[in-house]
Amino acid sequence: MYESDALQIVPDSEVTAVFDSLKPLFPKSIHAYYFIDSLVAWKKKVPEMDIAILTPKGGHKSGAVFFYFTGFNFLVFSVYTWTKEGEELLRSSLLETKRFQWAEFKYVLVTCLTEEVYSALEPVIPKIFSNRPPPTVSHDSVYWLPAEEVIKFDVKVPEGMRLDDLKKEHADMINSVWPHRTEGSEKLIAMMTWVNFGKGLFKSNGDLVAWAFYWFFGALGIVQTAENERRRGYGKVAVQAVCKEMGLRGLDVNLNIVEGNSVSEAFFNALGFKRAFTGVWIFSAPKNLSASKLNSFLRAPPSFKLFSHYFH
Repeated sequence: MYESDALQIVPDSEVTAVFDSLKPLFPKSIHAYYFIDSLVAWKKKVPEMDIAILTPKGGHKSGAVFFYFTGFNFLVFSVYTWTKEGEELLRSSLLETKRFQWAEFKYVLVTCLTEEVYSALEPVIPKIFSNRPPPTVSHDSVYWLPAEEVIKFDVKVPEGMRLDDLKKEHADMINSVWPHRTEGSEKLIAMMTWVNFGKGLFKSNGDLVAWAFYWFFGALGIVQTAENERRRGYGKVAVQAVCKEMGLRGLDVNLNIVEGNSVSEAFFNALGFKRAFTGVWIFSAPKNLSASKLNSFLRAPPSFKLFSHYFH
């Protein structure tokens, strides 16, 4: 159906070549690398979902990649370019592609572009969103730490408590107290418990008191501590547990912090994380909907107040 489209699906045999192009560009390319890695795993486990890795004609050698999923009334995508030719090809491809009827999606989120990629795409963004409510643009800071460093974390589980994998049956409880819950969020949380993974800190009676996820775009996210259990360091345990598990799986850790959140920056700096780049997010939603709420739902960047609060 899209044999001659401006954006072509990357064959499974060429996905490794895309990774090989992105890895030497760390840390600027870390969001793109791990979002794609997460999408590849997601597609294998849920093949009926509309998930794809695309490039302009010419494949990965064009110097650009476009990756997305649709679901929960969203089109969520991001892009990365590493050559001037790739920037030009991606701009034209976004205008020419017939794969997406941009106006048909209730929500559209473009995740964590580098400032350079955003500048390259800025001329075509108004055209893409021309038949939609005007998008909002926001910024955050991306931090990262290589796998070989996070595996050194000493995860200290408090006496009488246990760490365990989060399961689908925990999604309802987690979603019910998530400040940014909205339509589709419980389903997404449930799906992430087995497409990616999450870790929970449990009391001896089975009560879940803190949790963290390897979130859908391949980053640490949606961390929270039960309201009556805060300021006891439980959030830190959950964070370190997920980070260490990511490292043991060979995954470098990246995460997003809202600019100006000095508490979170200090927390992750103390763990050894380094700032990678400024991320640019673009979000379009119906006019009667709070863009900040839906943007928070998908992004889930960290707000570690007293080191035991929640990602928002």
